[in-house]
Amino acid sequence: MSFLRRFASLPFVAALPLLVGCGPNQAQIEPKNVVNVTVRPASGQLLFCPGDPFQVEVVAKLKDGTSCSNVDANKGCMNEKDTVISSEMVRIQGSSGSIGGGNFIWVPEKDVLKTADTGMGLRGWLESATSGKSMEGEAQLKPVYDCQGEQKIRGGKGREGEPGAPGPDITVSITTLSTPFYPDAALIRLDWPGSRAYLISPSADKPVRITSIGGEGGQGREGAPGIPGKDGKDAKEDCLDGTDGTNGTDGGPGGRGGDGGAGGLIKVILDDANPDKLKGRLLLQSVGGPSGDRGPGGKGGFGGKGGQRGMLKAGEASCNPKDGKNGQLGRRGPSGDTGRPGPSGPAPVFEMGQRAVMFANEISIIQRIEAGKGK
Repeated sequence: MSFLRRFASLPFVAALPLLVGCGPNQAQIEPKNVVNVTVRPASGQLLFCPGDPFQVEVVAKLKDGTSCSNVDANKGCMNEKDTVISSEMVRIQGSSGSIGGGNFIWVPEKDVLKTADTGMGLRGWLESATSGKSMEGEAQLKPVYDCQGEQKIRGGKGREGEPGAPGPDITVSITTLSTPFYPDAALIRLDWPGSRAYLISPSADKPVRITSIGGEGGQGREGAPGIPGKDGKDAKEDCLDGTDGTNGTDGGPGGRGGDGGAGGLIKVILDDANPDKLKGRLLLQSVGGPSGDRGPGGKGGFGGKGGQRGMLKAGEASCNPKDGKNGQLGRRGPSGDTGRPGPSGPAPVFEMGQRAVMFANEISIIQRIEAGKGK
């Protein structure tokens, strides 16, 4: 079965017009003037990585031999420069995933098992409420897995001045997988508290890096603020000066940042049919979390307000009272110390298991994928 025929049998979703923001001019095209439609990722490559958003380009070839794109204004459209197809006319469907916001962004399904045997289909066409619909363009995209080649799983950040959480303990289960696209692939399942993820290493030269990282230490507490100075006293008699306000005290020192958390334990369960081969598909690391930032010093206390001068006396030249001076702002306190980086976790541990037991919940999916090789 060809991929295009298989594509036609798949359910399609989100056949909606996509909107673009301000930018190039937008041209209304008569669908009946379209003689061919091409749909593809804007990169020009018929590839996708599960979960990785990409922009979709629809190119309409017109009867006059010119072409218009929905995203590439440099192509021009209908003899107009800096012009694209009007976004309200463009329709896009995909067999995996959904629209990911404006500007024709498509987000494929993240689960690698859902597209490992079929890839992903795209359809595109132009449609107008008054002029009907053009023919459809179709494309079949091959899955690649570069966007999932490195998995960093982190512990939680520490609270103020406290250490980060330990890196999660991760169980890695791995077995062989032969897909229509990658006959020598490996299927990897990651389990850690509250989460599960599936990855594919497509070939021996593309192992997957998995890292358990301790949580970042919390930033140190801010130092205590300085104490405000006392206000000066107002003069109670004519011709007397107000007294000066006192200076604010300096802020207190900032607190020490929390230490990073330790890396977690990584346990690997290898399919006992090919343990040595599968072990090479994994690059494993358990590292400590980064240190918490030093706490900032406390703010200096405000200076006290100077007291008001006494009243002037008419006819007495020597009566020249002055307001008291405001006290000075205290200095900010010194910053605290930075926490320490967390320690590395233990070395990974390995054990072997039977595929039917390790992947009991997925075995029917694996069999479906591997049965697709001959189609």
